[in-house]
Amino acid sequence: MLIFINFFLRVLAFLLAITFFVVILSFLISLSKTEFSENKFSFKKGNINSNNKIAILKLRGPIFNEPSNIVEFDFFDNYKVIYVTEIKNILEKLELEKIQGMIVSINSPGGSVSASYNLHKILNDFKIKNDIKIFFHTNELLASGAYWVSLASDKIYANYGSLIGSIGVRGPDWIYFDTPISISKGILGESIETKKGIKKFNTIAGQSKDLFDSFRIPTDKEYSSLQDIVNNIYDDFVNLVSKNRNIENNFIVNDLGALIFDAEHAKKNFLIDDVIGLSDAIENLVSDLSLKDYQIIEQNKNKLSFFEKLIQIRSSVFNNNTINLKKQEICNLLNNHISVIFIQNNLNNSC
Repeated sequence: MLIFINFFLRVLAFLLAITFFVVILSFLISLSKTEFSENKFSFKKGNINSNNKIAILKLRGPIFNEPSNIVEFDFFDNYKVIYVTEIKNILEKLELEKIQGMIVSINSPGGSVSASYNLHKILNDFKIKNDIKIFFHTNELLASGAYWVSLASDKIYANYGSLIGSIGVRGPDWIYFDTPISISKGILGESIETKKGIKKFNTIAGQSKDLFDSFRIPTDKEYSSLQDIVNNIYDDFVNLVSKNRNIENNFIVNDLGALIFDAEHAKKNFLIDDVIGLSDAIENLVSDLSLKDYQIIEQNKNKLSFFEKLIQIRSSVFNNNTINLKKQEICNLLNNHISVIFIQNNLNNSC
């Protein structure tokens, strides 16, 4: 018994030491990140002595309001997410730079309705308050909620081969297990056996407390209410596109629909202004602003500090668990929000 107690105490002491070590490292990392982030933007090219500044803001991934838990994922590039709260903080710092214009380089499949709306409003308010021009550019994907956000810009550009569109609203489906017989969990996951099979109802939103309960069908009133919510959001989306892109509502609804277009067809359908690269978009903004000289400033990438490099030596189990937490967070957000979604394959398959 004494041997067991000694062994147990040694193991406990070892685990406590590891925990303490990780906590201290996390604290030191947070301090180093705070110091580094004081200057969010730095000179990239052009005339460093010019007072005419053009900022490049790079946004990647689905759009959500804020992280849903306290876990930080800055060390992992597997999954990029655009958080509105983070963009708001960045713009507050960027406001001190007194810029003349900004290029938002974005690749995003969309996000939750509220986050897309909020990000659009934040960028639009920033543009009006600082009396600047904002151009949007995408290299790959500008769809759904991300396209909604881009409507805060003065011009929208896309690289050849990128995908643009998906002007529509979609949320979670309602899966109904008709007359379940048994529910079991095993190493291969959960299985449900039913008498009458599985029915799928393509609802989009909801307001009942037990909405999307997998063991009952939606009532006509609930289904109608859900459709009304979606229709209202869709109408707002269409009106915003019509106003900002000078496209007739009927053309958006009947001809464009929620289809995805390549860059060339997106231009023909007036969804973007031209098919060009990012450097050409910058030159267009410079020309539009009639600037003789300028400097490009860009958001600093978080460089790994000494302590961050140390923490990367942690066990593979910790690493995988943290990445899985981030994947689960994104999936939870996607599955539990009324969303404007066109999900990339790697995210969709992971969820």
